[in-house]
Amino acid sequence: MTLVERLMARDEEALREAIATYGGVVFGMAKRVVNDPNLAEEVAQDTFLSLWHRPGAFDSRKGSMGSFLVGVARNKSVDLVRREESLRRRRDSLAAEVESRAVVHPAADGLGAVDDREQVKDALAQLSDMQREAVVLAYFGGRTYREVAVELGVPEGTAKTRLRDGLLRLRQLLASES
Repeated sequence: MTLVERLMARDEEALREAIATYGGVVFGMAKRVVNDPNLAEEVAQDTFLSLWHRPGAFDSRKGSMGSFLVGVARNKSVDLVRREESLRRRRDSLAAEVESRAVVHPAADGLGAVDDREQVKDALAQLSDMQREAVVLAYFGGRTYREVAVELGVPEGTAKTRLRDGLLRLRQLLASES
């Protein structure tokens, strides 16, 4: 029985074999494209997950299993780079919008009294990247927590937590500067 036939029969040992055999080249391709080992691991995992879910997508008449998996990894890597670049552009755009405003949005749960743009920028810079991104999207980008969750690709509960923690931290930072 071939590897693909075993995968189609849901043989977990076949998946382990595929990972052992092709994991290095799949990871290598992903790392070359995304230039980040952590993201490359995600791409490699996603590549093998795709193989597990759709082993019939491989066609031996078109090439080897290795070349198929490297192609899948390349495509997933390019998609990830594009998505990350799109997020970066949105973040930069929102950051520019924040910088251009003189006051914090009044809905910012008690932060509306702060009108020193530099003070707010400094406080935002002290948040974690995840908190800052969520706060900027919600309060300067006018998104709801649900929209923040969708835009960041995280569950709603995660978006709420990032917003809450970010706002609490902002309050602490701005209160200590007053």
